[in-house]
Amino acid sequence: MRKLVITLLILFTVATAHSQATLSALQKEGNDFYKQGKTTDAIASFKKALAENPKNLYSMNALGNLYLMNGNYQEAYSIANEGIKLSNGSPNFIVVKAKTAIKINKAQEAVTIIDNYLKTHQPDFMILFVKGTASNVLNDMQQALSSFSASIAANPNFPDAYLARGKGFATIERWPLALQDYTKYISLIDDDPEGYAVRGVAYYRTSKPDEAIADYSKALQLDPKQLFALNNRGIVYRERKQTDKALADFNAAIAMSPNYADPYYESAKLYKDLKDFKKALPLVNKAVALQTNYPHFYALQAMILLGDDKNTEALAISEKILEKDNKNSDGYIAKISAYYNMEKFDDALNAASTGIAILPDNYLLYMLRASVYKAKGNTQMANADDAKAKQLAANIK
Repeated sequence: MRKLVITLLILFTVATAHSQATLSALQKEGNDFYKQGKTTDAIASFKKALAENPKNLYSMNALGNLYLMNGNYQEAYSIANEGIKLSNGSPNFIVVKAKTAIKINKAQEAVTIIDNYLKTHQPDFMILFVKGTASNVLNDMQQALSSFSASIAANPNFPDAYLARGKGFATIERWPLALQDYTKYISLIDDDPEGYAVRGVAYYRTSKPDEAIADYSKALQLDPKQLFALNNRGIVYRERKQTDKALADFNAAIAMSPNYADPYYESAKLYKDLKDFKKALPLVNKAVALQTNYPHFYALQAMILLGDDKNTEALAISEKILEKDNKNSDGYIAKISAYYNMEKFDDALNAASTGIAILPDNYLLYMLRASVYKAKGNTQMANADDAKAKQLAANIK
């Protein structure tokens, strides 16, 4: 509940001149309902309070935030606009309006709202945080990180900015920096399962599997339904060859959320590594059915089909991959392998040469083409491709 209380303090008391003693009975009732997590009842109380006093900024601010939390975005947007007019641009209402704009897919409007405010006002940590959030939605990671950092500078004890900046660092794969921010977030809020779940990823990405497992386990202790942590812990167990534990986590995730694609994919990957293609195939098929836009799901499906000697089906999947992305090396690898297994060496050679023309630095494509040349008896070309593959592989850092 710590995060709820912190959010309550930020949303209901920042930039308001009201003490608890000056609140009306309905306003106090609304606050009490909010603390109990009864947002619908809180909204009803503050609406009554606002009906009694239509220009009361406290009630308007509370309602704006409650509407926002409850997904009543049009109501939140409207009351924020009214609050901005009555308060001469109070940052509380600027925050609500900008947050609502983000929720209704108008992140650029949110940035504009905040930038216009900052032309005449000093920034506070919440304004900066919301700008970072909007910039993140707009994929302007440089601005997002800058805004989150400025928010932290303005309020070094604001936990959400550390979590958001950590996720930004994770997006650009600066994992040590992400790890630092997640750790700071946990030092401020030590009972949020999300903090441990995302820090587990940072530990995993910085080659600290023991710490990753510990954080995923802590996240699950705090919230047994933390699917993200459950699936990711299974991945670490799988990579450590702890097959029973990995499968237990993947199966638990599937049982908990049958429409969550990732544990089907990860289970299929485990069975593929074990060369148990019969068990792997239905799992990867389910993953693909649930998530049709992930090329790596199709790539695994193709590899499993190849392992199960279903070359014609694998060939069809490779074409799907390349239709989605003609620069996807997995598509070419699957296509070449399928043709090779079918002893259609000319087709395999054409597929390899096409892939190399598009991805000239991919050593695996040269290795595969070398194998095709060898199958065709062209030793000279095979040796040349082998040499090129070794050269490219040596350059990989």
